[in-house]
Amino acid sequence: MRPLIGISTYYVKDREWGEGRKRGFPGQDMLMSTMDYSRCVVLAGGIPVALPVIEDNSLYMDEIISRLDGLLFTGGPDIYPIRYNQHFKKGLGLVVPERDEFELEILERAINSGLPVFGICRGFQLINTLFGGSLHQDIKEEVKTNIEHVGLMAPKFSGCHTIRIVENSFIFKAFEKEELMVNSFHHQAISKIGEGLIETAWADDGIIEGFERKDSLVVGVQWHPEMMAEIQKEQLKIFQLFINKIKEKRRNCNG
Repeated sequence: MRPLIGISTYYVKDREWGEGRKRGFPGQDMLMSTMDYSRCVVLAGGIPVALPVIEDNSLYMDEIISRLDGLLFTGGPDIYPIRYNQHFKKGLGLVVPERDEFELEILERAINSGLPVFGICRGFQLINTLFGGSLHQDIKEEVKTNIEHVGLMAPKFSGCHTIRIVENSFIFKAFEKEELMVNSFHHQAISKIGEGLIETAWADDGIIEGFERKDSLVVGVQWHPEMMAEIQKEQLKIFQLFINKIKEKRRNCNG
């Protein structure tokens, strides 16, 4: 049986559509997900399961945790700064508090139950927030760097800068190298690392690009391997390692 991997989704409020709505009807909120994540999960040996934001429903969250084999927290809007004890600062983008509340609650339940977790971009920052870390609300306002971390001037699969990787870390085991070219589509970054999280990769300007948690399968990356994997096949390796670790864990539990 292929592992079931829950994938967090965009919660697009009706108000975001404005006058140019192309799907649904006025008054309807929407669930959305880019296909890159699901395709990578399938290619890596898993079954993707899109998770809609359903608020204030503990039974729903408990059922998700009990039935899934792993969770993938995806990219999206900025995290509500109050969640990491900051007021709004210059450069902050769109926030969706309903998505934050849902994802932080289900993430906490996953951690408490030992469910494997993989975070990408916003998902990476979400995990850091749960563990008491904080974010730079806008890199250009708060970090002195000449690296462009919002690489919109190139195709999604194009490398923007290199990262340095800690030997024997999860990321190192996936790619088997200490340096990797990655894309970049984030204007926020980790400021303070969350408690219990171990930094495992950095850009040359010191921006944290990867972490993991000791003694549990919790890993995160700041770049978007799912966007690169169709062309840069190497990037699929991190999904494959994550799903292979889940299969290994399941075999150990059953045997």
